[in-house]
Amino acid sequence: MFKKVSIITGITAIVLSITGGTGASAHTVKEGDTLWKLGQSYNVPFQEIKKENGLTGNLIYPGQNLKVQPVKGISAEKTNAASEQIKATPEDKKLLASLVEAEAMGESFEGKVAVASVVLNRVEDDGFPDSIHDVIYDKGQFQPVMENNLKKPSPESEKAVDKALSGYDNTNGALFFYNKKTAVSRWLDTKPACTVIGNHTFSK
Repeated sequence: MFKKVSIITGITAIVLSITGGTGASAHTVKEGDTLWKLGQSYNVPFQEIKKENGLTGNLIYPGQNLKVQPVKGISAEKTNAASEQIKATPEDKKLLASLVEAEAMGESFEGKVAVASVVLNRVEDDGFPDSIHDVIYDKGQFQPVMENNLKKPSPESEKAVDKALSGYDNTNGALFFYNKKTAVSRWLDTKPACTVIGNHTFSK
């Protein structure tokens, strides 16, 4: 069984290599794939992948088939950084960085980016409000907000927000997170886990 999987994977890689130079490539989403990562792999802005496939949000799922049209001579990373997926005012950025500082104090830079990404994923998701401000102040969602305990953002938290706004999502589309060492949530335990970064478990 393992050999068969290896052979199929090899064939897929060859097909993508051949079709990549002539037109749209067919990509089957694997565990851990995100639109941002696909944009990096195919040298195309992730927004174009969304448009090509008629996607309204940023969530993709293992087994999903996507069309990807590579763009020659364009750096996907630079394009993402120049064109934010969500337009944020300076006030939005400061508010988000304050939440990141409060929720992810003591976490790594990647952990801070992940918390910011959850907020942005919610903005894009139909089940949550449509702005950074409204997601953060959505009733009962974030403990620091409920306790009026948002923190003055550190430079690292501000950089983490900029990274998330550039289109980088290291949570694989997570909509929730919590620290299992300090909180118990049977409801969140039923949600599919996306990843664990530092002390936080991220889920959809």
